[in-house]
Amino acid sequence: MQPGQTASAVLDTIRNRRNAREFTDEPVSRELLETILEAATWAPNHRNTEPWRFLVLEAGGEGRAEVADAVAQWTLENALNPNLVRRERSAEAARREILDAPAFMYVFSIPGRDDEVTTENYAAAACAVQNLSLAAHALGLAVGWSTGRACRPEVVKRLAGASDDWRTVGALYVGYPVARPAATRAPVSEVVTWI
Repeated sequence: MQPGQTASAVLDTIRNRRNAREFTDEPVSRELLETILEAATWAPNHRNTEPWRFLVLEAGGEGRAEVADAVAQWTLENALNPNLVRRERSAEAARREILDAPAFMYVFSIPGRDDEVTTENYAAAACAVQNLSLAAHALGLAVGWSTGRACRPEVVKRLAGASDDWRTVGALYVGYPVARPAATRAPVSEVVTWI
């Protein structure tokens, strides 16, 4: 591939990658998961701290089931809807989404020696998620990055095997997308100021 073609492919991947959480039933091979996880580890990280930690909860495993139950319980107890039936449906939807995802993982950042490095580490782990998402897109997969209810219950860290001092960067749902959502962005001129 020529340099211009490479640049074009990278830019197309950036522009076309979308957050998706509706997947086909096709399983994602461990080899593909390892490929996108390896891509994640090439994210920029100040001081070369490599602060990201990934915990993959395997499909059909006890760990994933326990996490799904904890997230469902948290959703039932914390949903804003006063209607119990709707809260129960929402809790079951949260459970099914975790159980049914072809692949599911948590991303954490480890603390640094001080607040500055801890902040840098979190930013680097977020960059790792972006690398993972771009690599997944290039391989025909999609990633749904969530910082919502799947990350809220305190017990999730323990169930996922994370240390108490790790900061949750997100839960990632990975699979072959049913569809690739479209999106638009504001023109660069609306978000950039030249001084």
